[in-house]
Amino acid sequence: MSSKGKSGPSWLDKAKTRIKKTLGMNVFLCDTCKWDWRGACHHWERPNATWCPDYEKRGK
Repeated sequence: MSSKGKSGPSWLDKAKTRIKKTLGMNVFLCDTCKWDWRGACHHWERPNATWCPDYEKRGK
């Protein structure tokens, strides 16, 4: 059984990213991620991820 949300971004996530790009906003998550430090994140998308299953906003 696959866990929901871990396989990839949903259509809503893709739409949010597209709107942010259109408005000129920052779409890269790694800049504000809690796990953005050496040795914590091993995803191949880093540092330019636009969607990540492990993303948590820094300072929460």
